[in-house]
Amino acid sequence: MPHDKGHAAADQLTQSEERYRALVTATSDVVYRMSPDWKVMSQLDGGSFLLDTGEPIDNWVEKYIHPEDQQKVYEAIEIAIRTKTIFALEHRVLRADGTLGWTFSRAVPLFNEQGEIIEWFGAANDVSARKQTEQDLQDAKDAAEHQKRTYETITSSTPDLIYVFALDYTFSYANEALLAMWGKTWDTAIGKRLIENGYEQWHADMHEREIDQIVATKQSIRGEVAFPHAVLGRRVYDYILNPVLNAQGEVEAVAGTTRDISDIRAAENTLAESEARFRMMAEATNIYIATSDESSNATYFNQSWTKLTGRPQKDLLAYGWVDLLHPDDQERHVKVYEKAFKAHKPLHDAFRVLNSEGEYRWLLIDGFPRNYMDGSFAGFISAGIDITELKEDEQRKNDFISMVSHELKTPLTSALSYVQVSKKRATEANDTVTAGMLERTEKQLGKMTRIINGFLNVSRLESGKIQIDAQRFDMAELMEEVKEEALISNTGHQIKFGYTKSIWVNADREKIAQVIQNFISNAVKYSRPNSTIQVRCKLVDGKAQVCTSDEGIGINHEDLPKLFERFYRVKDSEMRNISGFGIGLYLCNEIIKRHDGDIWAESTVGEGSTFYFTLPTVE
Repeated sequence: MPHDKGHAAADQLTQSEERYRALVTATSDVVYRMSPDWKVMSQLDGGSFLLDTGEPIDNWVEKYIHPEDQQKVYEAIEIAIRTKTIFALEHRVLRADGTLGWTFSRAVPLFNEQGEIIEWFGAANDVSARKQTEQDLQDAKDAAEHQKRTYETITSSTPDLIYVFALDYTFSYANEALLAMWGKTWDTAIGKRLIENGYEQWHADMHEREIDQIVATKQSIRGEVAFPHAVLGRRVYDYILNPVLNAQGEVEAVAGTTRDISDIRAAENTLAESEARFRMMAEATNIYIATSDESSNATYFNQSWTKLTGRPQKDLLAYGWVDLLHPDDQERHVKVYEKAFKAHKPLHDAFRVLNSEGEYRWLLIDGFPRNYMDGSFAGFISAGIDITELKEDEQRKNDFISMVSHELKTPLTSALSYVQVSKKRATEANDTVTAGMLERTEKQLGKMTRIINGFLNVSRLESGKIQIDAQRFDMAELMEEVKEEALISNTGHQIKFGYTKSIWVNADREKIAQVIQNFISNAVKYSRPNSTIQVRCKLVDGKAQVCTSDEGIGINHEDLPKLFERFYRVKDSEMRNISGFGIGLYLCNEIIKRHDGDIWAESTVGEGSTFYFTLPTVE
């Protein structure tokens, strides 16, 4: 009978175990059986989650467990075997479709009568969806935390005041700048209304009305207001209030940003005062003052311009005054202005303007570029004076010089002819003393002739009678002709001409030769005997450039800009004994300007000077 009872108990245990296995199988995605030491997986029913084993395997870790979780699985197994307790672990697995999944695995040890583990029976569930949800939630949390940190960094570092009103007019947020302005902390300011945070009653009432308006209209409001700062005193602020809408489109809060514009307003007031002072001075003077913007549009003419032209300021601004320029000056002055404007450089020019009485008046204009505070070009400001009387005096003087020059030229030419004939006869008679004296006389008469011709050229130039006979020619050929003449007429210096390639220009050949000869003549005049003079012509930036360099006494830097003015001579002790009237370089300047070229000089005192001019080239 006892034997029968033993069999019955065994059968009951077997049935109980089978019912447990059936329950586990029904409630789990995976069921598996492991050897006591977990080295062999004797069975795995993976369903659609994991691949079935089919037969016992010993590489189950590599087959099913993600490489990064294998060590974690080994450690959990070691603890379960050592303590003879349930194995439980959440880890990643390689799913049947080859993708990565998550499982929660539990295995219970089965013991024999001696209490030794004879097998592990385990079950696992697919928790991939839950883990993905948890990861998505964590990612969302991290993103929210990042956004919060970014927002707090921005709002705490900006000088702008940033805040949020609840609909009961209390502050639900205020950044560090606003708290500092109030002289409060978060705990003492948040949850308080405007009046409690130091706002005056009118100010608090104004913002509360604006909050009500935003709630009703869902529209932003912008304004400007002045109120006291805890440290800086009374300040001016620009603010904007925006509705914060919930998912139903209703206003649930009002967010605001306020910026301190006190310094901007102060600068604007200073600028306005400066502008007012400028206009007051401009309107009270007889000087003709005008301004333009960076696009060359006229922005201001003072009353002197209105009185001169008879045009109201609005007409001058709309239509300008270029049409009032004398026909002979119009094209030239426009070129001078446009060139200075494009280069953002000062301009200096004289021209005639038709006044309100129908007469032309001479104006001398100086224009200067204006810049914004950041250094960018802002336009031009010009100031002019009436030089009509001065021009008339100059004309009378020129007429007198022209008359005297003409009167002197005829007898001078006759005297030169007599001297040349007498020198020839003295030479034939072997009267060397007389011949020498006559030769020196001939040179002096030649110098006087050149001076008189210079005065006549100035007179013709200023009366508009000098003509430019432009023709196409090669600068290389002209340089060769100038070279032959220079080497014959100047034997006291070493004049060296550089090689000139073929460069074609459209210019007055005779007058360009005159400019080069003047450069060489000045180099000879102002440099030591037997010193070297270099003459070169080359192509530079698409233009023909001619330059003459000497080893002379040099010119002070402050004198260089004035060299090409009429009758200007350098006031220097070394130059007092050098003859000249200051008209040669003036004529050179006028000739080159009429060819749309540039002329300038560079010099170092004690080392010498270099004079340049350029001409546009042609094909």
